[in-house]
Amino acid sequence: AVDPENRLLGRMSVRRLEAEVIRDSLLAVAGRLSDKQYGRPTPVAPDEVGQVIVAADTRDSAGRPSNKVIPLGEDEFRRSLYVQVRRSMPLGVLEPFDMPTLAPNCEIRSRSTVAPQSLLMMNNEFVVAQAEAMAARVRQSTSDDAGAFSRAWFLALGREPTPEEQQDGLAFLTEQVALFQANPPPTDAKKTPANPADLALATLCQALISSNGFLYVD
Repeated sequence: AVDPENRLLGRMSVRRLEAEVIRDSLLAVAGRLSDKQYGRPTPVAPDEVGQVIVAADTRDSAGRPSNKVIPLGEDEFRRSLYVQVRRSMPLGVLEPFDMPTLAPNCEIRSRSTVAPQSLLMMNNEFVVAQAEAMAARVRQSTSDDAGAFSRAWFLALGREPTPEEQQDGLAFLTEQVALFQANPPPTDAKKTPANPADLALATLCQALISSNGFLYVD
């Protein structure tokens, strides 16, 4: 009766975060988001498989890829507001989540719920990297599983887990540790093999940042 058009915050409809806010939120929970303001935009370029990522464009005049890598430093983790917008190269991590149409006239941003959004959160290298960074951030604050789960849950969802959620989360971590112990993932010969407990926590963090609780404002 007070709000028949559902406009007030007390009864507002569930709203998904905008594409740029999702990327910024991933960097924030990972502890990487830069607050640097002004200056030149952060460049974008296609990677070796053609996915457009935040990177310096080192292709030659014929568009051939180069093995040269130019570190961007802090600029790599700036807010999406400062990432270069090129009509021919939309940023891959933003595109499935309805980034603004790169046309002269964009009156309203579309909203969709499609399978590629979930696939991106499960498989995209940027998302996986932020989940691993988030897990490392959590491990720095606590070493026990109960504390790690509570910290990861709070970072992703902004609230403490219920006793049932805590119990389910600890069971998930235990199962994942056993899984990684039995089936260690392949690693680079130059890198130290990852700890099963750290891998389990990273998968938990990725599950949390892929959840509706992270992606939607309720």
